[in-house]
Amino acid sequence: MDSWKSWKMVSLLVCVFAMVREIRPIEPFFTSHLVKNMNFTLNQVNENIYAVGTYSCLVLAVVIFLITDYFRYKPLIIADGIAGIFTYALLLGSPSLTIVQIEQMFFGFFYSSEVAFTTYLYAKVDDKRYYQKITSLVKASMLFGRFLSGLIAQTIVSTHLLDNVYLVYISIISTSFVTIWALFLPKVNYSLYFHRNKDPKLNNYVEHQSSGIDITGNTSNIVYATSKVTTIGDVIKIILNDFKSAYSNIYVVKQSFWWIMAVTGYIIVATYIQVLWENVNVDKKQLMNGAVESIHTLCGAIGAYIVGHLNYDWKKFGDIIFTIGSFLLGLLLFIICSCDNLWLLYILYITYGTLYQTLLTIATSEIAKHIKPDSYGLILGFNFFLSLLVISIFTLLFIQGLIVVIGTENQILTVSLTFFVMCIVFFIMTIKNWKK
Repeated sequence: MDSWKSWKMVSLLVCVFAMVREIRPIEPFFTSHLVKNMNFTLNQVNENIYAVGTYSCLVLAVVIFLITDYFRYKPLIIADGIAGIFTYALLLGSPSLTIVQIEQMFFGFFYSSEVAFTTYLYAKVDDKRYYQKITSLVKASMLFGRFLSGLIAQTIVSTHLLDNVYLVYISIISTSFVTIWALFLPKVNYSLYFHRNKDPKLNNYVEHQSSGIDITGNTSNIVYATSKVTTIGDVIKIILNDFKSAYSNIYVVKQSFWWIMAVTGYIIVATYIQVLWENVNVDKKQLMNGAVESIHTLCGAIGAYIVGHLNYDWKKFGDIIFTIGSFLLGLLLFIICSCDNLWLLYILYITYGTLYQTLLTIATSEIAKHIKPDSYGLILGFNFFLSLLVISIFTLLFIQGLIVVIGTENQILTVSLTFFVMCIVFFIMTIKNWKK
């Protein structure tokens, strides 16, 4: 099978997995389900349930990345599906707080092991010219799955055709499907670190140079695959070399800084926005969380698609774009944390999510352009780990109250202020670039 057909077939299999994996209609109403159907308080949800999920993601993020590579992806993809089944099966009946906390641990594994099927593609597709295409296809599939998930959730909740427990059943069915689907994925003979290809290959250095993209400007980017790595020491050397190659580039550091803080803010907002909606909904109106998540995901996908096809020199003008974007994100969240109208909150959240997805697509593509293709999963995985680390520290200090407990509104206000700080930082860099 030639490379053109090969990458399309593998991408199709992974895209189906990624799309169905996101069809978990309980998610838009998860807080509501915990409060109304399981009788947990909002404080318990905030401090005792979501916090466990945050810590689990942090602990598992790095471990999963390394064992994913060691076991060559497919076993972890299957385990991802199994963890998803346990995540939602534990919600059936009337689980205790301890059971729901265990459920959050499984969710931490499920959430963190997303890296397994994304890096699977990079290991399975030999021709690195297709990396950008397959990345965008998988991202689009995930967003479409979330759109369908929100649509299904809202239809069930609004029409009352089925009891809300069916949101959990459908989530179990979809995770069961992807577990079975994963069994049919082609196995990977080589991985990026522990099982490297014996055939020497030039790591796309010439292609990047010919297209005018500067990676780091040193010969360390010419990477020859070696024979199978059998020692941890060899793997660590390769990983450290990839880190040095990426983070010695100040442009990658700058984009990674924005990426880390933006993802941190988004996860905090996305996790606790449902708590804010519950707080504001004093009249007990019908929640439209599913519809909001669908529209938010669809608009984000459209924004990401548009910027992905723009022929624009982001490196030259990106600082001013991220200055304006960070200011608008901070402003939207500032209004959200002081708003008490549910419908206005929905509109502001959709706008925030759309702008975030658009800017994140730019930052992600810019990082990917200026690092070695083989290290794409490692660098973005490490950036994601740093985001989880910041979230965990924030949770420990301000949600579980090691220093002080702050309410949901103040949590979102803190994220808003973070975006304003990033706006100032990028504005200063814009001024410095103009003076050169």
